[in-house]
Amino acid sequence: MDHVELKPYPFPEGMAIPRLMPYQEYPWNGDGYLAAEVLRLKNAHNITSAIETGTCLGSTTLWLHEHFANVDTAEINMDYAAIAIERFNMLPKGHGLTTHVMESPEMLRSVSAGLYFLDAHWLEHCPLLNELVAIANAEVRPCIIIHDFQVPGTKFGFDRMSDGHPFNLDLITSYLDDIYGEGGWKNNYPTKVEGANRGWISVEPVR
Repeated sequence: MDHVELKPYPFPEGMAIPRLMPYQEYPWNGDGYLAAEVLRLKNAHNITSAIETGTCLGSTTLWLHEHFANVDTAEINMDYAAIAIERFNMLPKGHGLTTHVMESPEMLRSVSAGLYFLDAHWLEHCPLLNELVAIANAEVRPCIIIHDFQVPGTKFGFDRMSDGHPFNLDLITSYLDDIYGEGGWKNNYPTKVEGANRGWISVEPVR
């Protein structure tokens, strides 16, 4: 399966919802190809738990909750976190979803999972590299997906560090070596994206 049909998730009635981005009602910013990659990794590595950094309004979190037994998510913006938590409160009790209102590297120092979705890129000081350091320090070898990543040979959207360096493989290779060991990982890029048309990379252990 290389594509998943995505559904929008409702917001609580009567709540004022800021318009932050296109496809914010949909998980993965409307990218069913990314959703399919998550399910591929889940099945290939028998993953039951997931971590998300950058909860935002919680649409991707709700999708993760439907597909993983345990989900932890971190959001530093208290207003966004409040909206997401209201949506999560609509779930049945005992849902296995925990929201951390804090900086993402701080959360990663206290929890771990089989899949990490790194998407906390809104602040001027981007935490991406600190997140990778925290994963290495946790001495786990999970699957990792980084959103808004530069995909070679495409025009898919991507983000940059505060110094202007694009999110690309050159930026993160040494950090991945710290997590998996040299030669202990492989990566995958999308050939198609949809929705907000953002690039991504997935990384998985090979031994």
